[in-house]
Amino acid sequence: MKKILLSLVLITGITAMAQDTIQKKTNTEYFRLYYVFPKGIGNNVLAKANNGVAGIGLAVTLYSIDELHLITGYEFSEYKVTDISLAANVKNTYISNLYFGALYKIPLTHKLDLTTKFTVGAFTVNQKSDSTKYGKQHGPAFTPGFDVDFNIIGQLRIFAGVDYCLALPATHTSGEYKSFFGTLHQLNITTGIKF
Repeated sequence: MKKILLSLVLITGITAMAQDTIQKKTNTEYFRLYYVFPKGIGNNVLAKANNGVAGIGLAVTLYSIDELHLITGYEFSEYKVTDISLAANVKNTYISNLYFGALYKIPLTHKLDLTTKFTVGAFTVNQKSDSTKYGKQHGPAFTPGFDVDFNIIGQLRIFAGVDYCLALPATHTSGEYKSFFGTLHQLNITTGIKF
């Protein structure tokens, strides 16, 4: 198994280097590190009882063919509870999303690219109050989004974008409240660097 994984890593690395050497027009990105401005939207507990504080994320390219990239990444964001009537004793809501997906880069100018993407993730909601933990909820998340990146030099780029996330964490509540607590919507603004 280790030999197979090592072979896959080597093949992926060699392919990525060959693409850069042979196809200079290809805008390959290997790594992205970004800051998240999280925001809950819609009629759900995240939007009605929480305010986004901050978040971070990182993603790496697993494989690319021309402008199509397969990626994996992790995003973490924090919310502060603003309505205790809906969130009980919880003071902070922490959200993480471990995702896999694809992005497609569309060159706009020599320095500017538009990147569209779609990811599927394992979404976790973790609620706390000081040192007390109130459990975790897990479920799938689906995130379409786009960003615009500006090439600074070589492979180094800065970018800004918008992601919409639909998350469906499993929650134990009566049927009439299922969608309010178990269907979360986020509209996150992201900005960061790629190389």
